[in-house]
Amino acid sequence: MAGKFVIPRGDGKFDVGQQWIRLNCPNDSDGAVPYTDTICPNHGSVRPLDIVKIILGSKCNDEDHPEDWNYDPSQRWEFVARFDPKNLSGIADTPDSIWYDGAQINSVAAGYVRHMQGSPATLYLIKAPDNWIFTYWNEWNTFKGKDTTQRKLTFSYANRTHEFSVTDTAFTARHKIFDKATSQSQTITARDLPNAFFCLSLTKLTPPDFNRYHYKICATIFEP
Repeated sequence: MAGKFVIPRGDGKFDVGQQWIRLNCPNDSDGAVPYTDTICPNHGSVRPLDIVKIILGSKCNDEDHPEDWNYDPSQRWEFVARFDPKNLSGIADTPDSIWYDGAQINSVAAGYVRHMQGSPATLYLIKAPDNWIFTYWNEWNTFKGKDTTQRKLTFSYANRTHEFSVTDTAFTARHKIFDKATSQSQTITARDLPNAFFCLSLTKLTPPDFNRYHYKICATIFEP
């Protein structure tokens, strides 16, 4: 779970900064945030574009995941307000390029992030390029012993092609992807959903590819 640092103003509104923070639970060996921690009193679980007050602890100081911060799991999160999706263009990132090392289009190798030019980053919110394609299909998963639905987002950015695994459950539900998926590939394109925004992330270096790859993830697809 991640978001941008927000500064409250005197008029009751908020200024959204460019600093990203990815929450890391100190009670979990992988830093995963438990669902129960995301529940705010009189609101429920945090959703994308919620403005929430969270008590932070120490920075994780992970050179490969520089936005990671510990939070205090003993303190309840507090829902403050909703951010208007019509204003996403005002808080979007505009990097000259995004993650690409000349090898695979769906990942970058270990060591890539810490050696990025400028400010190392594993999180971006970008305006969707005009050439994006969301593809989905069912595929037999030998490990699970059943069909699973694959969801991939591809687009070009700064003349480089990228592929992201899509983990956005809300987008999947809105478009009934699990209901529609078959063994034949199907697509949703920029023509179908103009003016979208993507929240993009790189995974940690985790097994079974420990210390080898950061994989590209699209965590949220916004449709203002």
